Amino acid sequence: MCLITEQEEREHLEVIKSGITQTIQAGQQLAKRKAAELLEQKTYLRDNKEEKAILHQSVTQMAGSGEAALAKVKQLQRLLQTPYFGRIDFKEKEHTSAQPVYIGVCALKDPDSHSNLVYDWRAPVSSMFYDFETGTAFYQAPAGERKGEITLKRQYRIKDGQLEFMIDTAAHIYDELLQRELSNRSDEKMKNIVATIQKDQHAVIREEEAPVLVIQGVAGSGKTSIALHRIAFLLYKHRENISSNDILILSPNKIFSDYISNVLPELGEENIPETSIGRLVNELLNNKYVFQTLFEQTSTLMENKDAGLSERTNFKSSFDFLHSLNEYAVYLNNHFFQPEALPVGRYLIPSTVVAEQYASYHRLPLLKRIPETAGAIVRYLQYKHGYEATAADKSLIKKALTAMSGSTNVLQLYKAFFTWCGKPGLFKMLPGKVLEHPDAFGLAYLSICLEGVRHNRKVKHLLIDEMQDYIPVQYAIISKLFSCKLTLLGDINQSLNPAGKMGLDIFKKLFPQSQQVKLNKSYRSTFEIICFAQQIAPNSELIPVERHGKVPGIYIEKDPAAEVTRIHTLIMEFAKNNSYKSLAIICKTEKEAAAMMETLTHLRVPVSLLTAASNKFTDGVMVISAHLAKGLEFDKVIIPMVTEKNYQTDMDRSMLYIACTRAMHELDITCSGRIAACLQVL
Repeated sequence: MCLITEQEEREHLEVIKSGITQTIQAGQQLAKRKAAELLEQKTYLRDNKEEKAILHQSVTQMAGSGEAALAKVKQLQRLLQTPYFGRIDFKEKEHTSAQPVYIGVCALKDPDSHSNLVYDWRAPVSSMFYDFETGTAFYQAPAGERKGEITLKRQYRIKDGQLEFMIDTAAHIYDELLQRELSNRSDEKMKNIVATIQKDQHAVIREEEAPVLVIQGVAGSGKTSIALHRIAFLLYKHRENISSNDILILSPNKIFSDYISNVLPELGEENIPETSIGRLVNELLNNKYVFQTLFEQTSTLMENKDAGLSERTNFKSSFDFLHSLNEYAVYLNNHFFQPEALPVGRYLIPSTVVAEQYASYHRLPLLKRIPETAGAIVRYLQYKHGYEATAADKSLIKKALTAMSGSTNVLQLYKAFFTWCGKPGLFKMLPGKVLEHPDAFGLAYLSICLEGVRHNRKVKHLLIDEMQDYIPVQYAIISKLFSCKLTLLGDINQSLNPAGKMGLDIFKKLFPQSQQVKLNKSYRSTFEIICFAQQIAPNSELIPVERHGKVPGIYIEKDPAAEVTRIHTLIMEFAKNNSYKSLAIICKTEKEAAAMMETLTHLRVPVSLLTAASNKFTDGVMVISAHLAKGLEFDKVIIPMVTEKNYQTDMDRSMLYIACTRAMHELDITCSGRIAACLQVL
């Protein structure tokens, strides 16, 4: 089967589509049959309730079979739109002819012969499509390495079941195809990138050995997409041992979660559970405390120039804070309990016995020892004196032991920590008894040290996005909660850590067994936008993709009213451009975003405001803060109020860099007054 000409390829595509259609019809019939059987079984159970327990498993299995059939139909319906995107003809060593290998999002077998018509992009043989050009090639099969030669490498653009083009690819042509994809307008949801995965990205996706994989990716490098494709690969490769429910992603916010929600389903996998480090800690502390979110902390830091706030946040975001907490836990372990003689009834238990009984539970967390020690003393009385302690005695013993321990309230012990380490002014409760953001994690970590915690054995792989925004004490909590493999991804140039950027060396310190990879090529933005952003946060390792567009515009207006008029004009120009779908007006803070939203609403501009409470990412014109925009992308971005006064600090600069690198095709900067210092040289 050569299938060299375009006509032959078109005929082959029709054959494949016909096979998919037949399989869909068979699947639909199976689903209908299972639904009818399930209804019949439920009707029978309604009339024969005494058999409910016996037939429960049968009904559950029947429902599962029907759901599986429907899921397969949905997968095939997606496959019908784009059955495959690539092909390699591979001639194995010692074979006389090459065999075509068609590669798609998921596999397709001939219903009669069960031979592979399309290979899943994650299959071992498919790896050659990403790793090699024509010529000598090999792949790792379950039985060992298979060597040979790729005689043909071809790429297809199939949309809505129609072949738009096909091309025999070489490296330079592949780059052209990639640029064509990158030139497309943005979507409401992140899409799969199986057709354009690059060789370095592919290596990250298939990495299996590292217990902790740290992915440092520049803005627009596709790191989040690559991480999700990596999850899809692991689910495929280890499907006997791991399911989507065994993987957890720590996500920065609900908008971002919604934005990435289509990727895994497009790849034929179920979405994985998602939470945040804040929700994890809230559960750990039994929802007893109210604390700031990272978003609220960042907003407060940018709006409030209070040196005390910065000092408190910087200390708690440092390794010194974690180190001091560990030392404090050791101190409490040695000094927390002060044994005294304990009178019970007519007996006096010597302080040495109390100390011995307490010490016998040294392997338990500190605050778990008192109840066990109380039980041991009750048994001591029985053994030594033949005395059977009453309920009143047991209560007295427990109260006396608690008194020897001082406070057992974790919050009180956490507050005392700051006096102990000589920094009493660094703990401050916010109005309404709200904890500052890092205090929630310091408190949670101390709670783990004093009360213990069970590892979450259910999670077999943990994915952490925006790794640069986590502080050391948060990583310490994660290490206590999870013993599974980790994938961390982020960009140290987009850090919101008040203590400054965390270099990759810090992650080696946190996770000595980690493997680190760098994705330095930026695909999202045009060459001109990337060069502009480099003036704000220079990175000598970043490689911009050679996709050119308009030079970013800088509009310096005479007053705020003129600036609003300029923004309104830019929005109207965007509305006339049918090439683009999304425009984001990215403000430094949520407060500024709310004010901008109000201004534009008065001008009758159709615009939506995305806030920390938003759950959904949509197209059109939107106003959003830089913090919430992280990880998202837009056709065009306008950044207002970029004045010298508004963008002063390192964090301000980081926010400006984040905002600029959200733009795919066009970027405009506006201000009234003197422009930010980092842009004055442009």
